[in-house]
Amino acid sequence: MPTFVSFVRQSITFLLACSFTTNLLPCCLSNTGTLHAQAVDPVSVLGDTSVPGSDHVSQRFPYGITGKTPPSLTKINHKGQPPYHRHRLNLRVFQGCPQVEISDGGRLWATWFGSNVQAERAPFHHDQFSVISTSADGGKTWKEVFVFDPSELLGGGASDPMLWKDSQGQIRFIGLRNIDFKGHDEFATSAWEFTMLDPEKEHTAWSEPRLLGNKNISVMKPLIFPDGTILRSMDDFKLVGVRDKVRIRFLKEGVDGKPLFVSELPVDNDAGFAEQMPIIRKDGSLFTFYRAKKGQKFAESFDGGKTWELGGYYPMQFSINTKCILKTLPSGRVLLVANDVQMKDVGGRRVYHFTDENGEEHELQKHKTARTRMTAYLSEDDGETFPHKMLLCDDGQISYPSATLGKDGSIYIVYDQGRGTIGQHTIFLSKITEEDVLAGKLIHDGSFLNNIVSRPSDHGGGRREGDKL
Repeated sequence: MPTFVSFVRQSITFLLACSFTTNLLPCCLSNTGTLHAQAVDPVSVLGDTSVPGSDHVSQRFPYGITGKTPPSLTKINHKGQPPYHRHRLNLRVFQGCPQVEISDGGRLWATWFGSNVQAERAPFHHDQFSVISTSADGGKTWKEVFVFDPSELLGGGASDPMLWKDSQGQIRFIGLRNIDFKGHDEFATSAWEFTMLDPEKEHTAWSEPRLLGNKNISVMKPLIFPDGTILRSMDDFKLVGVRDKVRIRFLKEGVDGKPLFVSELPVDNDAGFAEQMPIIRKDGSLFTFYRAKKGQKFAESFDGGKTWELGGYYPMQFSINTKCILKTLPSGRVLLVANDVQMKDVGGRRVYHFTDENGEEHELQKHKTARTRMTAYLSEDDGETFPHKMLLCDDGQISYPSATLGKDGSIYIVYDQGRGTIGQHTIFLSKITEEDVLAGKLIHDGSFLNNIVSRPSDHGGGRREGDKL
């Protein structure tokens, strides 16, 4: 990390430590008992997330559909259901962007979006739904058990689903719904959160959905603070590519879900779909990467996420304009899962390459893309450097990782392969440990790489020759 960043951190950490610490403590231990929000009104960013009463016409499907008409989850592949339901695998031609979570009892859950008709089509994602799948045997076998499909609501489409676990161990699912209201409803895009009531059962019951807001809040897992409050990452995807617009934000929520403040990153026209995922460093400050044109940029906050300073491009190039994830492990090390690919210009030609463990550079030959070589890294110094790494998968176009931790210290990581590519569109799961990454190879008996969570072509589905997606 550039020298000036370390200097700034050391210079102001002491001055901010006392005030920041009170923000991290539960209210009963804080001098003020409240968090002081910055001057961005959550309603001005999220919209008015209050929902009309159950007797309101907008709450009575199928009448009076608005952006506040609640969505639902559909149970599939259950006893007694006809086998030819419309979400079955042998109809699917496209899928990707997975997430993973694990229950306290060890049941794995995964989600991703897919379609029987076409590849991803922003902004309304017509004919697209999100799948929820589960495994009771550590990821060896999987069963699709729910779908989030808003198509019955004026042809709505789903995108960017999320699974995450809160401070109480409850697993939550966020479905992002998109309906074309022709510009007449501020909740044409809306994020809805459901909570599992019994995550040890494959067909768990769910809470009623809660409306989170009208932004994309479902790509990156929230950061959980010691007091149970959370920081959600947000992005206004409609403004990607529009210059000089603020769109990369964070939402701080209390344990009760009440918005405490919304903060904003300064405008950065290099940013793509930012997909920021902050961590809390040992000194209490926050650090995050965000996706940009030539790699990952970084930002820091020294006041609990209320204000942010941009640091520019991180010195190590990786995950060029694609998603990476950060997570602090119980050991204190920081896990980074990212695409280990670098890019340079050679005579006007874009060259993708990587650097091996001996410091030798190799141009990519088979898969000339920034989205390959999915790799797990470890940092010993709060993300300043990542000296340890282990390759997880370089079999084609690999992207969009998500990770969760088992009680035994196992790290479960999912990612997708060739979302609409013939014979691929696969969701992979790898199970590793810190010791594996430190060794640069699998050394733990229970570890494995690239178990198949879902591959439609293995079940008679998938994209075929001549399909135009």
